Amino acid sequence: MFFATEPNDDYFPSKVYPISDFMKVAVSEGVTDVYCVFLNLTLSLLGHCFLPDGSYLRGANPDLNIKPFLDDRNIKLHATLYPGGGLDPWTKKEFLSIAGQHCSTVFTNINEVMESIVGSIYYPVVINTDLYTFKQKKVETPIQLTFCAYNAIRKGFSIMADAFNQLTDDFHLNLIGDWEDQLHLLKNKNYTFYGLLSPEELKSVYERTHIFLNCSVPDRFALDGFPTTAAVDAISTGCVLVTTNPRNDRFILEEGKDYFEVEPNGYAISKRLFWIQNHFEEALIVGKNGSNKIKSKFDASQIVKSKLANIFK
Repeated sequence: MFFATEPNDDYFPSKVYPISDFMKVAVSEGVTDVYCVFLNLTLSLLGHCFLPDGSYLRGANPDLNIKPFLDDRNIKLHATLYPGGGLDPWTKKEFLSIAGQHCSTVFTNINEVMESIVGSIYYPVVINTDLYTFKQKKVETPIQLTFCAYNAIRKGFSIMADAFNQLTDDFHLNLIGDWEDQLHLLKNKNYTFYGLLSPEELKSVYERTHIFLNCSVPDRFALDGFPTTAAVDAISTGCVLVTTNPRNDRFILEEGKDYFEVEPNGYAISKRLFWIQNHFEEALIVGKNGSNKIKSKFDASQIVKSKLANIFK
């Protein structure tokens, strides 16, 4: 059963109840377990939006507190704590400790949670591999690059631009996201700017993309998982991932086998891209390996089944 704190009229293949109806529906339907995502929603449901010193978790809402009801009916709470949703570089560890103390299960994809909550379980970000399916790439020019991200300093647009400006006309850049105010950094004009695209539109671009660029850098204002969701979507279609790795994440993907890791500077990225140009078929094998790894480890349906097995064990 599905509940929303802010219901809207977007299509969803099941009935979605407003959270205000939770207690009534939970009684009538015999709900035994609740699953939620993000730290601020988790602590809102637990009624722990503040610490004793008055510190407030960004985005938490005391009005969503259902903990007395959960306790009364012995309903268990399970959560996935991804970056964002109140979990930032400055989030006090006490908030994570509260989630760990009151949740029956905690899933995550980052070290910060695993180090703070004993027993938390690692799962990568989930993607719809039924939509983002493998597409064999052709050895042809121009080599199609794609950079896809929302506008934020940590996404490393200036680094990507520096690398792209060093390339020849044998490369073409597909640029996706709200980057209108950064286009002046691109001196190399061999690019197409799409703006924001839907998942179906992204799929079309990824299917003709050879290389997906991720140039992320550490940011004291926000956390990103590795690889980013956009990168995982792209890899799933067979794109060769060329990426920085600010988290030094070695959980699942293997460097040199599933993707290529680069230092966060334009020279290192352009050097790797020229290497791929000269070893095109070899690089495309890395793209296929990455796609197979994503299909086996990041597929939404498989992760959901595994999480449910952990919840109901």
